[in-house]
Amino acid sequence: MNGSLRWFWLFAAIVGVAVLSLAGLFRPIGVASRFATLPFIRLISGWSSYATNTVDERVKGLESRVAVLSVDYVRLKALEEENRTLRAQAHFLDRSGYDSVGARVIGRDVSGKRALLTIDRGQEDSLEVGEAVITDQGIFIGKISQILERVATVELVTDPRSRVAASLQTDGQLAGVIEGRGNGAAVLTYIPSSESLVADQLIVTAGTEDKVPGNLPIGVVNTVEGKPTDPFMSATIEPIVSLNRVVFISVLRPSALRPRL
Repeated sequence: MNGSLRWFWLFAAIVGVAVLSLAGLFRPIGVASRFATLPFIRLISGWSSYATNTVDERVKGLESRVAVLSVDYVRLKALEEENRTLRAQAHFLDRSGYDSVGARVIGRDVSGKRALLTIDRGQEDSLEVGEAVITDQGIFIGKISQILERVATVELVTDPRSRVAASLQTDGQLAGVIEGRGNGAAVLTYIPSSESLVADQLIVTAGTEDKVPGNLPIGVVNTVEGKPTDPFMSATIEPIVSLNRVVFISVLRPSALRPRL
């Protein structure tokens, strides 16, 4: 009996609370409760906003720092590459005894139709059209094709108008003519079918031109085309250096054909 009474009074209390709530008698208590807890809620909300803003600012600061470090790293790598190139050219020129004029690339046109560099040397430096241009360890990359007072144009070996006599490093005999094809490509043409030419062979300048010394590396054989019965063969040539990334070059003067002993 006592158990039934307890359940009866519990049910009656629940019904009473529900009726009082619907009647709005608990509303003042709710308002007072919200009023009492409002400062605490505002404090929590303000702290949360402050913490979020602080984290966002720190993240943005770190992102900015990473961007700066990335730029510094790229600049450092560029300077290291430039220093390496300059040291390599200086070592080659000192060892070979070639007379030369150093220059910096200040413009380039390596589109599909042309392959040209603009350098900061010109008539004031006594440059001449047809002079050989090298980079790194004496790697031949082209010739001077146009000269103004203070600047000059270098016609790279991959330029469609470029022609340079070439030979195999092994025998030094004239092997053919390297012709530019644009788009970074060059082809060794007019190769006598009697020549033994295979992939990965080094091709150098033949030295038969007035202003281009012999035995300057140009590129390596990629593929050979032609039949034994053909009078001539051809071969695609891959330049040793990336021509569209050259920054420092040296122009070899005509006296470079006779290095100091």
